[in-house]
Amino acid sequence: MKKVLMMIAVVACFAACKKDEKLQVTPGLFGKWELAYRHGGLSPSVKVNNTGDMYQFNSDSSYVRYIDNKATASGKFSINIYETRDTLKFGIIKFTNPTNTEAWTETPHSITIGSSIADGPSYEYVKVK
Repeated sequence: MKKVLMMIAVVACFAACKKDEKLQVTPGLFGKWELAYRHGGLSPSVKVNNTGDMYQFNSDSSYVRYIDNKATASGKFSINIYETRDTLKFGIIKFTNPTNTEAWTETPHSITIGSSIADGPSYEYVKVK
């Protein structure tokens, strides 16, 4: 009986171990992404042109945030993908400076940060060529 209880305890311990979080990104993410659309809030979707509102994502998990083409924030980021449907990925992105967590959606041609659920804004970015 003791052996059975010990085996159950060992299995429970291994099941409770948490794996290290890994950066769940596709290599195509790395580079600069410029704001293309604003969605949600109290207004309809708005196409945005050449605002200088960008993110630079790097393969070392660092990022730089630009507003009006000026670096305004930088730090580390991590992405956790929770669901994939065909080529659409859903998850969250965490930034370290300032500390912030946002909804994340990724398609082959764009990324969206934020959620339009409950009239919250979301921002769709396209890769700068």
